Amino acid sequence: MKHPVLNVKKGAVVYDDTEARHASELPRPALPGRGPSVSRRRGGRRGPFTYIPLLVVALGLFILFRIVPNTPVNRAALAGWQLTLRATPYQDRLIVGVTFMSSAPGAVKPSLVPEATVRFSLPGTAVQVIVAGGLERSPITLRGDLPHVGNAKKVQAEVSIGDAHVTLWLRAP
Repeated sequence: MKHPVLNVKKGAVVYDDTEARHASELPRPALPGRGPSVSRRRGGRRGPFTYIPLLVVALGLFILFRIVPNTPVNRAALAGWQLTLRATPYQDRLIVGVTFMSSAPGAVKPSLVPEATVRFSLPGTAVQVIVAGGLERSPITLRGDLPHVGNAKKVQAEVSIGDAHVTLWLRAP
């Protein structure tokens, strides 16, 4: 700090009180890691608009997880086919389906169309449906519907292609 220049007339008595002023001031604590050009602005005086981006992100995540359906899926491989089990609730029914996708594209020949059989069931209940069909193209889906039973814990699909069998299951939606 630069001291002001005082113009003093000749013959006047000058009294210097800088040491008394320094003795009466409280020592200022030094901030760690900062040099002499420290900003004296207080934090926490932000306006209400700093929370708007956070609220927009929270609202977007809420909408994403509430609106976008999360259908459970189970997958397996059987006799050169990739199988995918899906179950979707619709009103008082449960739409179930197994999608068959050939592992080797163009491998399905019209003369050798394999036959697939799927038995959908809700274990613990007597509800079941059997669907059969030829796998003439890839992908192809065999669908069925089951009555939506509230106490059913999982959906099960027993798939067979020729002599090969596999059981798929997923949590009931």
